[in-house]
Amino acid sequence: MKEAIERKVTYFKYCGEINTEKVLQAVKLRCKETGIGKVVIASETGRSAIKALEILRTNVKMVVVTHYPATTIGPKGKIPIGLKRKEYKETLKKLEENRVKIVQSTRPFAPPSRSIGWAYPTPESIIDRTLEIFGAGTKIAIEAAIMATDAGEVEQGEEIVSCGGTYKGLDTALIVKAAHSGGFFSEFEVREIITKPVCRVKKLPEYKFGNWKGNIDAYYL
Repeated sequence: MKEAIERKVTYFKYCGEINTEKVLQAVKLRCKETGIGKVVIASETGRSAIKALEILRTNVKMVVVTHYPATTIGPKGKIPIGLKRKEYKETLKKLEENRVKIVQSTRPFAPPSRSIGWAYPTPESIIDRTLEIFGAGTKIAIEAAIMATDAGEVEQGEEIVSCGGTYKGLDTALIVKAAHSGGFFSEFEVREIITKPVCRVKKLPEYKFGNWKGNIDAYYL
């Protein structure tokens, strides 16, 4: 291995859904450069997953990590999230027909102990907030890689690309050395940044914050 490797990193002016296609095109190029054959996509509704399938389907194996059934709030009301909900059965069917692996499980940084609240911070919630210093997309990309490894769709120690975003869509892509949740501090590595926003969203709801950009209308059924 060379002592130094120079690669392109894309830094976005804004967080959020506006960056999704650019993230995936950058991932496609990086997989070709490095020979990495597996990409993890965090996707709550399947929109990012379908876009990833369109761009990456002939190049890599895809693992989609989705939220447990819940809702998020948007400017027009509630948006259902969790790809295995009945609202997204056609999207799920299309992904599975294209041999995309689907993982739905508990977020490692938001386990049941998180429900205690911030008045009693837990180790997991401290990890969650600490990773958000690098942006929500970085946190979600790391968390999705862990969830995929815990589910057995990614091997312990496997080098993969993992993609996450801020609120909706994708804005961050990392090359990571995967590890299961029990080996997070001892084994997990962030090896390369492919894309990342230069800023972070610091206020909720994210879509009202100036650093977030995207088309939320498309997420209403």
